[in-house]
Amino acid sequence: MIWLACLLTVALETAFFAAFGCRRADFLLLCATVNAATNLTLNLLLGRWGFTPALVLALELGVLAAEYAAYALALGRSKKLFLLTLAANVLSYTVGGLILRLV
Repeated sequence: MIWLACLLTVALETAFFAAFGCRRADFLLLCATVNAATNLTLNLLLGRWGFTPALVLALELGVLAAEYAAYALALGRSKKLFLLTLAANVLSYTVGGLILRLV
């Protein structure tokens, strides 16, 4: 199940950035790689420590910070990039949550 969540997150967030104009191949590869790393880390930690709302929130905020930091190194810091990173994470979290309820 962890690998499915990871693949879904990578696909959704990478496609999201591409749809909003971040189409450079090197950035999309960075996006996919960073998302795989943060998603696997988040899910492994949640599997070890349990799913409490406070822990999920804290880890998701850490994921957001890590992803934005990586993207900002590649593209430069901007409010737009932060908001895109936030929106991509909200999208993948929401879709992932909906799919988990259906499975």
